[in-house]
Amino acid sequence: MICPECQHQQAESKIAISTYCRGCGSHYKISHGIAATDSKIPNNPFAAKSSANSKADEPIDRSASDEHNVTATSTATEADQLDGQTDGQTDGQTDGQTDGQTDGQTDGQKEEQKDGQKEEQKDGQKEEQNGSTQNPTQRATSPTSDLRSQLSQKASSAGSFFQRKNKLRKVLCLQCDHEHEAPAEASSTLCSACGAYVSLKNYIINNHWNRRIETRGNVTIQKKGSVTDITVRCHDILVLGSLKGGIDCSGDITLNSHSKIMGNVSCRRLVIDKRADVAFANEVKCEEAIIDGHVTGHFVCTGKLHLKKKAVLNGNIVVANMTIDKGARHNGQISIQS
Repeated sequence: MICPECQHQQAESKIAISTYCRGCGSHYKISHGIAATDSKIPNNPFAAKSSANSKADEPIDRSASDEHNVTATSTATEADQLDGQTDGQTDGQTDGQTDGQTDGQTDGQKEEQKDGQKEEQKDGQKEEQNGSTQNPTQRATSPTSDLRSQLSQKASSAGSFFQRKNKLRKVLCLQCDHEHEAPAEASSTLCSACGAYVSLKNYIINNHWNRRIETRGNVTIQKKGSVTDITVRCHDILVLGSLKGGIDCSGDITLNSHSKIMGNVSCRRLVIDKRADVAFANEVKCEEAIIDGHVTGHFVCTGKLHLKKKAVLNGNIVVANMTIDKGARHNGQISIQS
């Protein structure tokens, strides 16, 4: 807006209807985008004092003041005419005043308009450049996209490296006997068939133990450890101490001590070392058996049973394939089934 009193230029909101001049402090109306002096509202006293003080030190230009008075008088007359005329006359007069105002704009306002147009053109060019960058058919790939592609390739190679390290193991569900895979270092998993929780915790027993053990982890009974009155359910079990109970094992049973196992025994592979002396009260079911110690019990082996030279087996055997080393002894019946 241009002050009708001092021709000071200042920016105002599009919805403003009146304001004070920041140059001379005079109050004027804003009608249809044109500034007109408002004689009914007094001037801002603080702005008048500040403007008076600032103009006191400046030399007085008589010609400029005369022109200023003439301009102020004509602008006030036009404002009074605008208030008294009808809507149609107001529109006509507004168009005429707008044309006159446009012709009377100063070089500073034109420069501001040019600067605004230049900024808009720059913004439009930036938007066009961004749009063309996003379109791969129009422009070549930018250095930023090349860097992103390199980083994504490195991340994928690193992910594949860690995936190779993350080994899997087979887990047999404790509820439905469904076999599924789980990470080797996991502490638990869920069955993919029935959704049951499966613990993969490992146990190392160094003293007397009679609490329930249900896991698909490994169990180790040390020399000073003893397990009684329970059925151990696990993956692999190594018995170096005493075991008086049952074993439900999805992996290997390794016996290297004197034990009397009163419960049922089932496993994938049974290994009895040469120093072991084991008695099974119930039938032993396994897929494979390697015996090198003293054993008493009945065996049902769906795979191969191997009696080494130190082996002594007392009991009946139902087996698909059997190997007996020289020096091994067996007392009982043998039934070969395919």
